[in-house]
Amino acid sequence: MGFSGFDATGIRYGREIKHIKSVFWEMADTNIGDLIVPKKWYESLPRESWERFEKVETGFPWFEVYQLPSDVYALYEPGQFEEVISYLVLGEERAALVDTGNGIGDVKGLVEELTDLPVTVVNTHAHGDHIGQNHAFNEVAIYDTPFSREREREGCSVESMAHFLEEGMVWKPLPEGFDPATYNVPPFRVTRWLGDGDGIDLGGRRLEVVHTPGHSPDSVCLLDREARLFWTGDTFYNAPLYVYSPSTDLDQFIESYDKMVGLSPHYDWLLPSHNETWAGKGILREVLEAARSIKTGKAGEYKEGVKDGIPIRRYDYEGFALIVRAP
Repeated sequence: MGFSGFDATGIRYGREIKHIKSVFWEMADTNIGDLIVPKKWYESLPRESWERFEKVETGFPWFEVYQLPSDVYALYEPGQFEEVISYLVLGEERAALVDTGNGIGDVKGLVEELTDLPVTVVNTHAHGDHIGQNHAFNEVAIYDTPFSREREREGCSVESMAHFLEEGMVWKPLPEGFDPATYNVPPFRVTRWLGDGDGIDLGGRRLEVVHTPGHSPDSVCLLDREARLFWTGDTFYNAPLYVYSPSTDLDQFIESYDKMVGLSPHYDWLLPSHNETWAGKGILREVLEAARSIKTGKAGEYKEGVKDGIPIRRYDYEGFALIVRAP
């Protein structure tokens, strides 16, 4: 996804929002190009920001595992374009697995190698690259919406997951035994439907559910007030943020960022679900200001294209971008 907006300490740099000079692009679905997937995106890897964390060697080479502060493991999948990051959060009595990745690698086996604690999956939302192995776990918690209930019943079909494996999307060898022809997300069983403000008790540690729709109707962030950590799912990561598909909503996105910024006295670090982790919280206010300027028509230059039949505009800023539906 290709943008980096943090220095080696994880502190946000370039405080002033500035547009990157861009040109007008008009593309068909078959040539969407750098608006969504930059060519040879993998040449930006490895990302230097991971070097400040201890890498943990495991028997699951599809994943890169890093030990973060406060008893948190980052389970990173750099071999596929989405660069998904799931998180294993350890309490005294239980562990939470924040998302189960894109389902290419065996995240359940990996988690069992890392902890003996009973594990509850807590999904940030029900997109296919976050629920890939939900079916392998006995306890799954997700925010209660019609969208997430449909995903529980139906999973994601082979056809809907095929784009994750398209040419240019995967650069590392796929795990042994993985069959691209049958790649899908099976239906799964939710054992707890979450609501805004709910708590997830891990024993000596509590994660608070913060509903943040916009990227999807069921999107949530997770707040650990004691450790001062904030898991942002796909509501924020330091790359192009998608607010263009039918399930997204720019107004809700702005409202959610207002909510996140309002909670910022209770956390110091963001743990996003793609590309890089441990981001400084100041960037959330910048994204909020950018989204508001787009909404009011004051954002300035953009690139334009078509994705899945939807006219889109991409606005580039330092450290992130916003891709929205064209008016």
